[in-house]
Amino acid sequence: MGAGRTMTGSADEQGSFEKRLRLQIEAYHGAALVYAAVKLGLPDRMGTRSWTAEQLGAKLGLSAPHLLRFLRGLSTLGICEELPDGSFALAPAGQSLQSGAPSRLAEKVQIVVEQYWQPWANLVSCLETGKPSFDHVFGMTVWEWRRQHAEQGDVFNSYLAKETLAQADSILEALDVSRVRTVADIGGGGGLLAAVVRANPHVEGVLFDRPHTVETAKPYLLSLGVAGRVQCVSGDFLSAVEVQADLYLLKSVLQQWDDADSLTILRNCRAAMQDAARLLVIERLGPKRAVEDAASIMVDLHMMAITGGRTRSREQFEALLSQAGFTIAKVTPTRSGLVIIDAVPA
Repeated sequence: MGAGRTMTGSADEQGSFEKRLRLQIEAYHGAALVYAAVKLGLPDRMGTRSWTAEQLGAKLGLSAPHLLRFLRGLSTLGICEELPDGSFALAPAGQSLQSGAPSRLAEKVQIVVEQYWQPWANLVSCLETGKPSFDHVFGMTVWEWRRQHAEQGDVFNSYLAKETLAQADSILEALDVSRVRTVADIGGGGGLLAAVVRANPHVEGVLFDRPHTVETAKPYLLSLGVAGRVQCVSGDFLSAVEVQADLYLLKSVLQQWDDADSLTILRNCRAAMQDAARLLVIERLGPKRAVEDAASIMVDLHMMAITGGRTRSREQFEALLSQAGFTIAKVTPTRSGLVIIDAVPA
């Protein structure tokens, strides 16, 4: 009897697992529908009125019969509502895909489909060559691709800054800048820097990043009312970090680079720092066992596929920082899963 229950339980667990896995495999349906809706501008164009497929098709120059089927697909996702008279209206949830929506989902789906989808689908090349599958798919690094495709690069930079700002509360809670006058954001796009400056009126900021990222950040900083307190400096942290500050921030930066480049970035930060300055490395730590932090594992795989970087354990960070002339003063966890590694000159 006990064995029978065990076998039944095992079969039920296997069936549940297969159902979840099947849904994950089929998730491309939803992502593709959302991407097409955003690229067509449907969430913005539909507004607050209802549309027949013929009316909307005529406005957008689309095939009405095919658009009808597409709108029915969006209705299954809760993006549109199929009304009793056969017309369609944007559902309240669909407003999250409109331009400027706080969710930033419209930007995210464009980045995922245009920049990440193919490299992830070609992970085998990464395993075979030891190089990012992004390079294999696009014939260049992600940094080169975003420079050559300025519009998509701007979408990424804008999304990253806004997403970082939106998630900054958990970091600010654990961050003491009471004795700090100048904070430098090194390669982070300015999102966390904007949050720090807004929350601490006595703090001045410096954004040090690639020229195109700095240019994207300027109007964003202006919109937040902090542009007058943030100096923007263009440069390449793989060559030199040419800024002076009391506190240096590396938010989700080192995970994008391999050990050799990460060590170069850290050494360049150390060369720029006064002995009394501090460096904060803010990232997810790699767990000892994968099941302990699935999110960290997915970040690690994403970096493997896109940039060639990786997540690291505390011990790996200690080794890198030590080689660059730092010692870890403390490590502070945050409720978001990120940790703040507070490093000081050795």
